[in-house]
Amino acid sequence: MRNTAAGRNGEHVKKLLVLAAAIAGVLLYRKAQESEARKDVWSKSTDTVN
Repeated sequence: MRNTAAGRNGEHVKKLLVLAAAIAGVLLYRKAQESEARKDVWSKSTDTVN
């Protein structure tokens, strides 16, 4: 009986870790996109005029 409950808890922990990793990945991706957009705006605003 105890082994079954411990096995389920391990599965839940694994699922939570996978979920946390996925959320972290999405947040890092958004942060990278935002940073790239800021760089683009900055380079356009500081571009020399011919």
